[in-house]
Amino acid sequence: MKVLKFGGTSMRNAEAWKNVLNIINNTGAGTVTVVSATSGTTNALLQAAEVARSGKLEDALSITAGIKASHNAILDEFFGNADAPDRKIANDHLNDTIKKLDTYLLGVSTLGELTPKSLDAISSTGEQLSSFLLVECGKKVGMNAVWVDSAEVLKTDSSFGEAKPNFPLVAERAEIIRAHSNEGAFIILGGFYGSDSNGVVTTLGRGGSDYSASIFALASGADVIEIWTDVSGMFTSDPRFIKHAFSIKELSFNEAAELAYFGAKVLHPATIQPAVERNIPVYVKNTFEPNHPGTRIFSDTLAETPVRAIAFKKDITVITIISSRMLLAWGFLSKVFDVFNKHQVSVDLVTTSEVSISMTVDKKARLDKIIDDLENIGTVKIYENQALISLVGKDLLKSKGIAAQAFNSLSKFPIRMISQGSSDNNLSVVVENDDAIEAVQNLHDAFFVNQPTPENV
Repeated sequence: MKVLKFGGTSMRNAEAWKNVLNIINNTGAGTVTVVSATSGTTNALLQAAEVARSGKLEDALSITAGIKASHNAILDEFFGNADAPDRKIANDHLNDTIKKLDTYLLGVSTLGELTPKSLDAISSTGEQLSSFLLVECGKKVGMNAVWVDSAEVLKTDSSFGEAKPNFPLVAERAEIIRAHSNEGAFIILGGFYGSDSNGVVTTLGRGGSDYSASIFALASGADVIEIWTDVSGMFTSDPRFIKHAFSIKELSFNEAAELAYFGAKVLHPATIQPAVERNIPVYVKNTFEPNHPGTRIFSDTLAETPVRAIAFKKDITVITIISSRMLLAWGFLSKVFDVFNKHQVSVDLVTTSEVSISMTVDKKARLDKIIDDLENIGTVKIYENQALISLVGKDLLKSKGIAAQAFNSLSKFPIRMISQGSSDNNLSVVVENDDAIEAVQNLHDAFFVNQPTPENV
């Protein structure tokens, strides 16, 4: 059994849907498919929620009317006449879902409050629409397609916005997926959302559709996971910004996880975890170039070079805490990390000296409260508009000259932090936002430009 996942750009319009259905059909009966909302829909839903919270209900309803119209346009391409008899099921689902969405927005507008629970109900609407309607379009073109509501299978806790899967219960509920697959149906589910023990809709957080696919693959006993997106695999760096970046033929799970965590946007950082548990190979492929081999990610791979890729993410914040009480003191680090634990904010990099500790975060929502608590421990300095750059590879600690080559490439840029990862898989630095692209280009030129062109480029 294969589990395929298609992202928002792969689901952007009717032509893309036809392409997706063709790929699913060619993969074979019994395939399980997880889809994101159509491109731009989740952002529109979040905007509608905020607009409703501000009291502008009519403006919010105008946004949902636009979402309805865009999905109707897709149905028009498959069914033709809006009143066609074989379109009724699709029309009813679309109308009912938008009606329910508008009711949520009315409640948000009336109360002037947008809770995480309400936001999950609203933001999951895109996947509920795209997955169900894709099934109806699949039936229209002759496929034995079956919709399974992710809320019935992906059971989670009640941490709205960042729900944690209940893996034993998901495995139990996944029997419905296995049964349909054994019968030769094409199973289609929406990514990103599930439900808690009370049946209330939850979401896994932005980008959670990749994670959903990996969870369903683990639970249903799949042999392969394919992540279909708008690029041909994982690249040596982001090809939108870095010249000469090329697709990587193979990566290990560890390398792919580091790249996803440190800025590569092709994969959600949590995607790899369930795949690792059962050693399920993950392929990253291009929906619009399906014959390209993309990137294969699996347990281990022979690396031709120590550095496999360079990931980066901008707009991070560096927090430095300085205190003479740290010198020769025990418990200081514990106090600092207790603050981040209290506010549920994760830290990317950490460096320490005798009297200071610096760390990077990429969530600003609770930064003010974090700073208030940290000031009880020491003097706090904040550096915003920073960029995190990570060299990712295998056995970097054992490879001679990597650091020298990297820092020679970065010699013209001020460096805020340096961190050799606790594993052998990454070497990271922090520079100013404005320097990030040029710095990454210099690194890429140093490590990749003279390499032979890979077969899969």
